Amino acid sequence: MRKKSTFLFLLAICFFGGKANAQLSTNPDKFLGNITTRYNVDAGGGVDPYYKLWNQITCENESKWGSVEGTRNSYNWGCDKAFNYAKQHNFTYKFHALLWGAQYPGWLESLSIKDRYASIVKWFDAVKKKYPDLPLIDVVNEAVWSNESSPHQPGNPMIRESLGGKGKTGYDWLIKAFEMAYERWPNAILIYNDYNSIQWQIDQYIDLVTNLRDAGAPIDAYGLQCHELTDISLSTCKSALDKLDNALKM
Repeated sequence: MRKKSTFLFLLAICFFGGKANAQLSTNPDKFLGNITTRYNVDAGGGVDPYYKLWNQITCENESKWGSVEGTRNSYNWGCDKAFNYAKQHNFTYKFHALLWGAQYPGWLESLSIKDRYASIVKWFDAVKKKYPDLPLIDVVNEAVWSNESSPHQPGNPMIRESLGGKGKTGYDWLIKAFEMAYERWPNAILIYNDYNSIQWQIDQYIDLVTNLRDAGAPIDAYGLQCHELTDISLSTCKSALDKLDNALKM
């Protein structure tokens, strides 16, 4: 059952060329965030500290399953640095991402379907134990298919199979992932995130998210992660956002 009646767009566009103003808003429901990577937070070299430029933080890689549990049953929580930094400066931390078909532990591929599912459950439980009160979570990242033989990421078919397959909706496996996340973080904003859907696969993206919405999946936001939008005009970007907004209206 859907837990909230409103849906949010989270748009992360990584093409800032100039200096950002310090913190978009003191309102905790508004933020201007960025990623941190390779365990770094503050850039140094004369650049202002991260907390003066942004008031939300996301690890690019350090909280992905493949980074945390590359060795089975051994956890490397490199995301602690960003999590603690957000806590120190009283702004928002987003966990990215519980499931992604591009960065998952290599050992997962050798397991049976049953054991893969058990490993996914164990992974969710490990994150819950480590971070019981996450405010924002990318539950699934980049699950759009161009067509049945062309998944966005190579591990998506394996993850889909592990979570019960397409089922009646075609997206039952994604609904299952969000239900699992909601069981553990009922107060978090749960997000489906995808890559450059403003430019590519917008119809497939809309089909996916509207099916999840209409099935009553416990989702609060849809992420539009974008990189280097220097080759797309403002009018094209606005048209895509309008199309998405109209498609996802309640």
